[in-house]
Amino acid sequence: MSTTKADDATIGSRMGTRSTGEPSSQANGAHEADDISPLKSTDRHAVTSDSDEPVDRDANAQLGVSKVEAFNKVLYQSGPTGRILLWLLGVSIGLTMFAYALDQGITSTIFTTMASSTFGQHSSLAAVSTASQIVRAISKPFIGKLADITSRPTTYVVILVFYIIGFVVAASSSTFAAYTIGICFTSVGKSGLDLLSDIIVGDLTPLEWRGFFGALLAVPFVITVPVNGFIAEGFVDNWRWGLGMFAIMVPVLLCPAIFTLYAMQHRGKKMGMVTMAGSKQQRTGAIGDAGSQMGAAHWTKLLYQGLIDIDIMGLILLGVSFALLLLPLTLAEDADGGWQNGSIIAMLVVGFVLLIAFVLFEIYLAPKPLMTKSVRNNRAFVAAVIVFTFNQTASSVRNTYYSSYIYIIKEWSTYEWTIFLGITTMGLSLLGPFVGLIQRRTHRYKSMMVFGAAARMLGYGILINGGTGNMTQDTGRLIAAQLIFCLGSFNIVGARVGSQAAVPHEDMATVIALLALWSTLGSSVGSAISSAIWTNEMLDRMYEEMIPAGADEKTIKKLYGSIKKLRSGYDFDDPIRQAAIRAYSAINGHIAIAALVLAAVPTIASLFMPDFYLGKQQNAITNTGLDGERVDVPTREEGAESSNAVQKSDKWYTRWRNAYHRDM
Repeated sequence: MSTTKADDATIGSRMGTRSTGEPSSQANGAHEADDISPLKSTDRHAVTSDSDEPVDRDANAQLGVSKVEAFNKVLYQSGPTGRILLWLLGVSIGLTMFAYALDQGITSTIFTTMASSTFGQHSSLAAVSTASQIVRAISKPFIGKLADITSRPTTYVVILVFYIIGFVVAASSSTFAAYTIGICFTSVGKSGLDLLSDIIVGDLTPLEWRGFFGALLAVPFVITVPVNGFIAEGFVDNWRWGLGMFAIMVPVLLCPAIFTLYAMQHRGKKMGMVTMAGSKQQRTGAIGDAGSQMGAAHWTKLLYQGLIDIDIMGLILLGVSFALLLLPLTLAEDADGGWQNGSIIAMLVVGFVLLIAFVLFEIYLAPKPLMTKSVRNNRAFVAAVIVFTFNQTASSVRNTYYSSYIYIIKEWSTYEWTIFLGITTMGLSLLGPFVGLIQRRTHRYKSMMVFGAAARMLGYGILINGGTGNMTQDTGRLIAAQLIFCLGSFNIVGARVGSQAAVPHEDMATVIALLALWSTLGSSVGSAISSAIWTNEMLDRMYEEMIPAGADEKTIKKLYGSIKKLRSGYDFDDPIRQAAIRAYSAINGHIAIAALVLAAVPTIASLFMPDFYLGKQQNAITNTGLDGERVDVPTREEGAESSNAVQKSDKWYTRWRNAYHRDM
């Protein structure tokens, strides 16, 4: 699922009391108050501010924005041609998310699990996840800036190249290290598809529809979950061919989006206008038609400024420090001397030093820090970061070895195994749009966030057997937990919409990239935690359970490295298989307990989330609509009875209620 974060927006004291003071660039200047179409838009993301100071638009910038808005108006009102482009854009974005869903649903969970067993490296499964998640997190700002410097279709082409290279390298790998490198390349592709689709939805929808259309991006998972079951059934023993199939399939699914966005650029150029598909410099009027004729010096300058804007040094320090701190958790057990190994100690020390250097650099030296002071003081941003990051961490802790656990304790077919693992994904995808419709009806989201976070805690709790602390083997409880996790949509959709509502439109893309950065790093932390538990406890527990069952040390080490050999080599009722199941249940129980503790944090953070009114405005800071005009936003008190009594009451429950419902 896709994610979002906030940039440097300063939030006013009350919703609906602050205006941008910006002149409308709409051709007729009129606010079409009666038009509630959720897909009517102007590309106000074009007027991005990259500094902490207010931006004074120059004449070129205003002209560029006017061209974008004029083109969008033509797009919506120019008859069949405009409507065809709109439909093609929607369908093509849907196809890109279908590619994302296929990749996310099978390569990460099925093929990687099988590949690790093929190379006898099943215990290193979390190392792959940790590395790929770090790459995915750090690549988000790069991809966002690439879309600004070049254009969105060009960015899709770059994403496609990373996908193809990654799948080819992974499919042809002769070592597990080569496979890991290939998967890291595909992680850049996943990162780009996720980011670009979120930005497009944010550009085209008002707040009241943001949750619904954002959740629609996940609907392809409803189709891919059962499809993945058939793919896994056919390729579980031939995962290389499966990856090769993806190397062919992904270009086919991404090409429609590339062609559609290039067509929009071409149509805009013929009309003398700028489209949402163009580069940031074109959309803001920084360059005109002559921009394409500028030489290498111009593009070199743009590249240099782009690296400054994304805080390249800060990202490098952050990425390397996380890698050096987290990878030892997955590698220490297999290293000579374990935690006493000199390389492991050096990685931890250098990682800690670089993390401190990152903090100091961001505070004192960074020209454009990742998180400015105004970002750190943005309550909605901070709450959303905590919600997304700890949700991702808890999920990653549970999921890293969960598929292996189910594979061993159940005699299910590959198709049944894949479908079970996809229950939560399918449920989240189905429930998400309904959550969006509830937000459209109620115009609020906070209470649903709290409910969704609490439900996730219940799901983790159901997995744990009371008394023993082992993970349950009961099919009913396993399925119930998978279904309850689906209620997390209430929390996820609310946090996404709330974080985007907390900043002006021009900061939205940065919000999305930052939230994705921290939440994806949260996933890498979760994988590392899971790996630390697994590698430090699993082998000893297997010795404890399996030696009395008749297994020797060499056999246990072999089975520790390959779940395929454990399942195919021993019948379900075999004492050695049952001993392994007991070991798996015990260690996965410890993992589930860690996930439960982590899941409590988003529940608390949701209580501190502002409860903005979701109306026809693009965001809750400027309270302007998609056409740039002011939108009247009701306050909570206007719709409540005896509002004066509510405001003047000093009773404790009234103060708590008012604090809970406050918008800022």
